[in-house]
Amino acid sequence: MTAGAERTLFYVADIHGSDLCFRKWLNAGRFYGADVLIIGGDLTGKILVPVYPASGNGAGGWTATWKGRAVALETRADIERFSQSARDEGAYAYLTTPEEVAEIRASPDREREVFTRLKLAALEAWVALADERLAGGPARALVMAGNDDPPEIDALLATSRQLEDVGGRVVELAPGIAIASRGESTPTPWHTPRELEDEVLGDRVRQLVADMPRQGTTIWNLHMPPHATGIDSAPELDEGFQVQYDGSGEPRMHPVGSQAIRSLIEDDGPTLALHGHIHEGRGRYRLGRTTGVNPGSQYQDGVLLGVLVRVSGSGLRDLAFTAG
Repeated sequence: MTAGAERTLFYVADIHGSDLCFRKWLNAGRFYGADVLIIGGDLTGKILVPVYPASGNGAGGWTATWKGRAVALETRADIERFSQSARDEGAYAYLTTPEEVAEIRASPDREREVFTRLKLAALEAWVALADERLAGGPARALVMAGNDDPPEIDALLATSRQLEDVGGRVVELAPGIAIASRGESTPTPWHTPRELEDEVLGDRVRQLVADMPRQGTTIWNLHMPPHATGIDSAPELDEGFQVQYDGSGEPRMHPVGSQAIRSLIEDDGPTLALHGHIHEGRGRYRLGRTTGVNPGSQYQDGVLLGVLVRVSGSGLRDLAFTAG
């Protein structure tokens, strides 16, 4: 172990396709003086916004529905501005026709096809931007897919010269400092692409961390948070996915984290655990000798929530939550 080795990490998760948040993350190394930039899963967005020719109003142009309201777009420049605004908030606006919109609404397979195509195109632009902005710089950039990310993104991430896809791997950050990463979650109501039963997820994490050094500072980068640690509290939903409220009008919250991951953390005691997945779960916990964090997520507002962590080969030196 090299006690003198030290690294400053900037960790975020759940940016869900937000161009604005991704650009802020790329700039964080210089802004915060970070040696290692990390996105802990859920790179891609979750909202399609069809833009199609307006009809029946005699005015021409195009129309879209954004945040429950109709948007009139008169020129191609209007479409470009609208599309970029949507991308800043993690949505994918795309030119289409009313006929294709009907096809997508009628066919989950067709919807997935279009969604995947748009996600890959946006991520390809991110890879190119990262390769340009981070080239020759001192900061490493670590990313991994989360439960919401389709499997098709893996091959694209592998083409990057600057973004290191660390999902399912153990890597050394410095002598005496190692990080192990897994991006899957337990089952959700939305049946996302990378879900595992809790016992299976626990087995995958156990196999992964078995390859970590037995000494020094160990970091578990697990998209899924551990059960009942405060950072895994999510709103209760009914069968129609509607948030349930208590008598005071506040959402009823309940823990949805992994029992298996909690048990592993209690048994193995990594130095630091980095989590995401639950956007409302911004905060930290302590289990035995382990400090765990969830930066939370406000990607839809273009706000990048993060955690700045300083570690050495002898342990956790400092930790601060950020927003910007």
